[in-house]
Amino acid sequence: MLWCSARPRLARPLVHGAGVLVLVAYGAPGLSHPQPAVVPPQEQLNHGQQVTVTKGVLAVKRLGGQPLGPDFPTLRGRELRLRELTIAPGGSIALHRHDQRPGVAYVLEGTMTERRGPGFVPQVIHTGEAAFEGSGVSHWWRNEGTTPARALVVDIVPLETP
Repeated sequence: MLWCSARPRLARPLVHGAGVLVLVAYGAPGLSHPQPAVVPPQEQLNHGQQVTVTKGVLAVKRLGGQPLGPDFPTLRGRELRLRELTIAPGGSIALHRHDQRPGVAYVLEGTMTERRGPGFVPQVIHTGEAAFEGSGVSHWWRNEGTTPARALVVDIVPLETP
C-alpha cells in the first residue's frame, strides 16, 4: 500500500451518501497484488449482478483512533477510527452492508459514485461532500472519474481494527 498525508479542504457543507475513497498514487496495483482491506469480510455481500469486487484501491492509511469506552461506557471495546483512502479511476469497493459500523466519508479530491440498496441508484459524491453510513446500509462504490479519488473515512469499529 502507498500512504499519503491528508490535507482536508472544508469548502462545502457535508451532504448525504456513504462510503470510502482517497487519492495517493497514480497507477492501479497489479492483478497479482492483494487489495488493501477496506470492508470487513463479514460485511461483504453477493447480490445478483451488482459489482462485488474491490479493485483499484491505491491506498488505505490509518490516521488514528480514539477509544470510546472512557467517554461512553456502553461503547467499551470500540473506537472512533480515521482513515484516508485512495481509489484509482475504474476502481471499486465491493458491495457490503454496514453491521454496527456507522461512518462517514468526506471526499477530499475527485468524485466517487455510490450505489445504495435497495434500488442501487447512482449518487455522485463530489470533492467537499460527504456520505453518511448507518447500520443496515448496503452499498458499493466506484470511481467513474478519470483521476484518483481521495477521501477521509471516519467510523466506529472494535479496538485494534486496522
